[in-house]
Amino acid sequence: MAALLRGRLGRFEDWVASALMAAILVVLALQVGSRVIGAPLSWTEEVARHLFIWMVFFGASGAIRDRSHVSIDLAVRALPRRTRLLVALSGNVLVLFFLCNVIYWGVLAVARMWSIPTVTLEIPFGAIYLVLPIAGVLMTLRTLLQMAEDTERGDPLAIGATALHLD
Repeated sequence: MAALLRGRLGRFEDWVASALMAAILVVLALQVGSRVIGAPLSWTEEVARHLFIWMVFFGASGAIRDRSHVSIDLAVRALPRRTRLLVALSGNVLVLFFLCNVIYWGVLAVARMWSIPTVTLEIPFGAIYLVLPIAGVLMTLRTLLQMAEDTERGDPLAIGATALHLD
């Protein structure tokens, strides 16, 4: 099941974040170009900001997949293998608790903000907040997959991201 889900998700977050980054680049180029010719577009700053928010959340989900979030594992590396696994799984349970809150409060925020329009585009603010439950679900799936991998291999360090070593 985990392998099937991992295969289906693939590098989905990378594709979405890349598309959002490309869109930001186009919007900001439009903003600069329109200012240069003396006819600034009023909507570009707002669009770029909202695209950036979405990009950050999809990037965070991709970072969970790649295990590239910032962590200090000096003490964990010194622990026995089974204890490392227990520490990693305990940390992931805390992450899941946080992500469940992101999903819950994100759904409430979407519902509350759906009737409030943004200033320039006049689209519902709820559409901007929709990234919270969407990315929360993606990050939850990625965390559960990570926990399954760790449990299957018996050691979270056997899979970990490339670490920066200051030797």
